[in-house]
Amino acid sequence: MAIEKLTGPRLFQLIFLLVVLIAAFTWRTITYKEPTGGTKNNQNSTICNITEKSCAFNIDNNQVIIDVKERPILQNSEVSILVLGLSDAWKMEATGVKMNMGTLKFMLSNKQNDKKMYSVFVPKCKHNDMAWNVEVSNNSQKINVIFNSTKL
Repeated sequence: MAIEKLTGPRLFQLIFLLVVLIAAFTWRTITYKEPTGGTKNNQNSTICNITEKSCAFNIDNNQVIIDVKERPILQNSEVSILVLGLSDAWKMEATGVKMNMGTLKFMLSNKQNDKKMYSVFVPKCKHNDMAWNVEVSNNSQKINVIFNSTKL
């Protein structure tokens, strides 16, 4: 690689690029806004924690209750969620809140009128506690509930 003499125009070019970079980083730092974490809570979404107790919602003027079949919710075991008050079967999926453990797709295991039971196998995690966000949804509405699974 040939050695070039640092001329006046080349020095001006280097200083100009340095000023542009410093200005860009300063502007981005000043205008940075913290992203809103978690699930957005809008008119079609409600967040509730079913780890300790059941959750009740009003959907289309019907009371909907979501609860787990048995507590505590353990890792490396099957969890069943009871849904009362929904007229049709909704889709239910769970994703990890702080860790990416994949998507758990709940299967409708029992259905009696407006009482439905969804089941899924919760995998083992290297941490003692794992938080899961469960999205219960149909085409127009969704409900978000959270549960924590613990190691035995």
